[in-house]
Order: sequence, then structure tokens, then C-alpha cells
Amino acid sequence: MLSALMLTFFVCTLFSCNKEEEKRNEDVIDSNTEKEKTVTDEKDYTIHQFVHEAFGVYYYWNTNVPEKLDYSKYKEPIDVLESFKEETDRFSTVINSYSEWMSEMSGNYTTDGLIYDLSYANSTRFTVVAIVNFVYENSPAALAGMERGDIITQVNGKTLTVNNYSELLAENTCSYTYYKYADYKNQSNPITSEDITKQELQLNPVLMTKVFDKGINKIGYMVYESFTSDTDCLIEAVTKLQANNVTDLVLDLRFNGGGYVTTLDTLASMLVPDGHVGDVFIQEDYNELLNYELAKEAKDENWNKELFVDITPKLNLNTLYVLVSGNSASASEELISGLSPYMDVILIGEKTYGKFTSNVLLNDTYDKGQDADGIPYSEWAAYVSIATCKNSLGEMNFAKGFKVDHAVQDVIDSKLGDEDEPLLSKALELITGQSIAKKAENYENPFGEHIGIGGKPEVLKAAMIKTL
Repeated sequence: MLSALMLTFFVCTLFSCNKEEEKRNEDVIDSNTEKEKTVTDEKDYTIHQFVHEAFGVYYYWNTNVPEKLDYSKYKEPIDVLESFKEETDRFSTVINSYSEWMSEMSGNYTTDGLIYDLSYANSTRFTVVAIVNFVYENSPAALAGMERGDIITQVNGKTLTVNNYSELLAENTCSYTYYKYADYKNQSNPITSEDITKQELQLNPVLMTKVFDKGINKIGYMVYESFTSDTDCLIEAVTKLQANNVTDLVLDLRFNGGGYVTTLDTLASMLVPDGHVGDVFIQEDYNELLNYELAKEAKDENWNKELFVDITPKLNLNTLYVLVSGNSASASEELISGLSPYMDVILIGEKTYGKFTSNVLLNDTYDKGQDADGIPYSEWAAYVSIATCKNSLGEMNFAKGFKVDHAVQDVIDSKLGDEDEPLLSKALELITGQSIAKKAENYENPFGEHIGIGGKPEVLKAAMIKTL
């Protein structure tokens, strides 16, 4: 797959391939010099041009991108993208905070520790609630006593609505008014937290590992919430499970919206059964121009493939039980797709998100200076859907999300890792053949339509990204 270095290199090579390609890209300047600025009036169109050119080369649907654009017709750089964006592309975007995104993808989050689902409070679609999915251990919110299942209705004394929830929840210091689930329906016993201030924290994406001893079955359980660049935490977690001689694994990806391919490869290679080192895990298809140039440069038939690697620890299981939700996306879905040809993958929960493209984040490194708002050009970046992802059988089988084998609704006031937590309970039942009493079997969702997830960095919560 493409590294950032390769992408920089191919900016140069792609535009010097032949006369036809030079003509198609006649406005692009060699990357060793500062790019020309296309300015048709006093407005600065530097980033408009950057977006146009980046998508013209790397976009999977680059045939949508016209050779020339009148930038004066577009108010913001994002409007340039919207003018040619593929209808099925829910993921490409333009940002002006490149350094922050890259820091957050390394696991450095400025957060109070809350990760929550956002929903309308009722059918009026006006008031909003933030339903806490989990709280990072030892975070400011955890130390203030907040926990999974808390239902936030106010921040700093203001009720959350469709007009203010983004702004209120983004405040650096928050006093939350919330309810325990049992009290929410009757709006009784509201709790108001102390002021909780967000901090920059290095967070472990492995939220929990646990082993259940069930007779002949030693069942490992791991909650993994994002594919950050930290592979060591994964290796450590799987090492613990291997040391406990687990015979089965329940992998909880219900909060995992994606992340780094290198981390994905590491986890997949630890989970795939023995005998598949060197076999294809996933493969990617780029636009015609990139496919041609990358294949020619690589001189390797596996240039667009990720292969299983020889790694320890290794669990060597024949079946993997995966807990999923509508928040499970991108790298989570690629793990499921890529392992399916080699082992049984049983999905429990709710249909996954359906992020079927690989994306790359390209910032404007060649323009010097800043825009009219004082934002350095180098902070502007194009988040480009660069390829579609397939497994070793050539299947692109999650464009609309994976349907589950066993539909089970998450119950917000059930604790992760408890045997009666409904999704985990179902997995334990399938493994052991023994029915386990599920908490709140007749649970009814008291909220309105789901809006999205929050609390994670924007790179994860909005785009559900997978980074190359």
C-alpha cells in the first residue's frame, strides 16, 4: 500500500509519464518548486487549486474531476470537492487542521474521556442526548464518576439541541447534567458533575481484556476501540490472551471506526490460523492512472496487497466472534472481510457502517505562507478516497455494511465485560452452547433517531477514517 513518502514521490512521476498525461495535467507544477497560484481576483484560491489537483490525481473516481475549473465560482475549498464528488463517496473531505488530525491518529487525544452516541431525545428532532458508550480509564470524566450508560442532557447548564450540541460538547471545560438509565424516563434524580476539563492524554485503544473459564472453553474477550498507530498495545493484549491458553476469542469492535493499515495488518496476522503467512489479506484497487504507475514502479505482483506476516503472539483459532454496531467501520470491516476466506467470522450485534474505501490524508506541503484567515497552507489537507478494498477472493462485501449473523441490540446500562451484557452473552452462548441470562432482555430504546458518535477526535468521529 501507499506510504506518505511514496505518495510524495508519485506526485512527481505521475505528471511526467507521457505526453498524454502531461497534457491532462498541464497546470500541475513539479513538486520540487513552489506551486503556481491561480488567482482570478483578490481572493486567495491557493487551496482551491490544491484540492482540485490532489483529487485529480489520487481520487478513485478521478474521471469525475474536470481538467480545468474556475475557482472563483467556489466560496470554500470544500465546495470545489463537492462539485465533482462521487455520489456514493461519504468519506472524502477537506480540512484545515492537518497537525491536529495526525496527532490524534497517534493516540494523543485532547479529551475528558467520554465517548458517546448522539441521538435525538425524541421524535421532535430538536433536543439531543449524548449516551455514554464508555469512559477511558483514569480520564477526567472517569475520575469525576461518570460511566457507561450515563445520559447527558445538558452542558454547563444549557440543554443540548440540534442548534448547539456540537459547540457545547466541544467546550474545553464542561459540567454535565446527566441521568442514570433507570431515572431517565421519569427525568428523576438528575446528576450535575463538577467542572471537567479536557486534557491531552495518551490513551490505550485496548479498553479491556478478559478471560472466561467455561469448562473446556477458555474464552478470551478484548474490547478494541480504534486502530491507532500503537501496535505494541495490541501485541501486549494478545500476548496476555495467549498466555491464558484461550481456545476462543470474542473481539469487541462495536466502537471501532477504523485507523491505520499497519495496525490492521498486525492484528489480522495474529488472528489468522496457522499456515497462511504470505497469503493475501486484503487488496486495493486504485484509479486507472495510479494502478498503472504504481504497478510499473513496484515491479511486484503484490504491490497493492497486504499479506499475512509471520508474527508472535498468534492465537491460531478457526472461528472468531466479533461484536459490531453501526459505529464499526473501515479497518474493522476490512478485518472481517480479509479474515473471512480463512476462518469463520461470526458477527453479533447490529449492521456495520459500510466504509468501503481506503483514504489518504494529503496536506499542502509545497505552498508557503498562509491564507486570509492566517491558517498556514500546510495545515490544509485533502482527505481522499483513493481506493476500494477487497479481500483475497476479490470480494467488496461491505459497501453497505455487514449484516450480522445474530442481531442483538446494545443495552446502554450494561457493563462491558459482564457475562450478562447482551452482545457478549450471545457470543458466550454460541461458544459454549449454554444459555446465559441477558441483561434487560426486553430493553426498549427510549431515544429518537441516531445522529452519530462523539467524544473522539474529529478524524474518527466524523469521517470514520482508515488511514494509509
